Amino acid sequence: MALALEHRPVRRASGAHHAGSLSYTLRHIAERIVSAWQRHRAERELESMPYDLRKDIGFRSKNTR
Repeated sequence: MALALEHRPVRRASGAHHAGSLSYTLRHIAERIVSAWQRHRAERELESMPYDLRKDIGFRSKNTR
């Protein structure tokens, strides 16, 4: 089970692609959708774990903001 605990967007060099091209835009949107879905699945996996197991791996019992 692979868990991503933190999201860090990947930045690409500005001259390495054609930012205005339709294929780049569609690929970028698809990558963002896949990334968001993977984060959502990881969060669901974490939330499905028993409280004691989450506590053992260092998760807090509630958000304190």
